[in-house]
Amino acid sequence: MRISNHPKKSVSYGVPRRQFLNYMAMVSAIPLSSKYLRGKINSSPKFSSYPFSLGVASGDPEPDGVVIWTRLAPDPLGGGGIDPEPILVKWEVSQDEAFTKIVQQGSVVAGPQLGHSIHVELHGLDPHNWYYFRFHAGTEVSPVGRTRTAPAMDAMPEKMKFAFTSCQHFEVGYFNGYPHMQKEDLDLVVHLGDYIYEYAGADKRVRKHLGKEIESLDE
Repeated sequence: MRISNHPKKSVSYGVPRRQFLNYMAMVSAIPLSSKYLRGKINSSPKFSSYPFSLGVASGDPEPDGVVIWTRLAPDPLGGGGIDPEPILVKWEVSQDEAFTKIVQQGSVVAGPQLGHSIHVELHGLDPHNWYYFRFHAGTEVSPVGRTRTAPAMDAMPEKMKFAFTSCQHFEVGYFNGYPHMQKEDLDLVVHLGDYIYEYAGADKRVRKHLGKEIESLDE
């Protein structure tokens, strides 16, 4: 779901917009003490281990933008491993991997409501171009991701190379198809099927989900 249809505006998803505005209103209504700010939106977080353990991702390409994603999770299989507080995360988009040609940058609040995941919709980029992106949380820097915008709406490319991957059950998949896809000069990868299943983890599998069978939406 989009929260803006502006063709040149990058949209960030962290905590809901209204709650983020409430944070800002509370901060602006009192003296800007570092102690208070740390209690509301932590701009200098300290982590028990590397918070970008799940890497970065991108998708939903359009001619002028894409979605970039990450999640702060020092302990991704143990509930994330972060205190339930909002954390300030910065993001950058560049034309080169060394980030000497940054074309967009901004910040977003990663909140516990979304498991400290971050979803930023980028707009205002050039069509059919490669871009590099990364995130910062405190002194930690994410891996660098590479993404590509879609061709212009009126463009007629000579060819487009697609790949798709189906169900990605974490417990049983070997995922050896992904290294092969990385070697291909693909224009688009389509993900189908499921990744999380509702039943409890089982023994004698490649990996094992933590926790019991899911019986409600809250679980």
